[in-house]
Amino acid sequence: MKYILTAALAAFVMLTQALPARAGDVSILQAKIRAALRAATSFVETVTVSPNPFVPLGGTITFTVVAPNRYRQLAAGGSMGRDETIIIGHEVYGNDPAGPTVQTWSDHLVMGFEGDVFDVVVRSSGPDLTAGGKTVGSVVIKDPRGAKVADFLDCTYEKSTFRLLACSGGPSKIAFSNYNDPAITISTPRNAKRVDR
Repeated sequence: MKYILTAALAAFVMLTQALPARAGDVSILQAKIRAALRAATSFVETVTVSPNPFVPLGGTITFTVVAPNRYRQLAAGGSMGRDETIIIGHEVYGNDPAGPTVQTWSDHLVMGFEGDVFDVVVRSSGPDLTAGGKTVGSVVIKDPRGAKVADFLDCTYEKSTFRLLACSGGPSKIAFSNYNDPAITISTPRNAKRVDR
């Protein structure tokens, strides 16, 4: 009888470990990942897109975030050419053949970057791994750039800090770097022409 109970307990433990995280657990994990992005004084997210029907030649988009309110997006390669957008406070700077432009922008992008990028954590997945002496967890998220409802990304994050490390899925690969790097700065473009007044 003792062995039957032990085997049943072992089977129960294995089964419960294989089950996806409960909704409450997922909400907590999502909150911790978002909080880690908010707490960083800087980070860089590099998205590499392989050729696909929406971006036939592929390309790279680099998002640089410097707290509390500086953000830079640089798209380069393939059919995208080169396009840069900078947000500093409530001013957004864009490109124009005649030179940089500036206009007032809303709180949506100023304050909500991490929510836009990682809106829905679906579930935690797989066992923890050790990489470079760090314990790494994995999570599946809804891809905010996905064309279909079923587009997901498999992401890894450092368990001790909840900082995202990398994501992949579909045509996209994402790498996160330069957390709290004092060398990262985002400067105001010079001689920007105001276009909203």
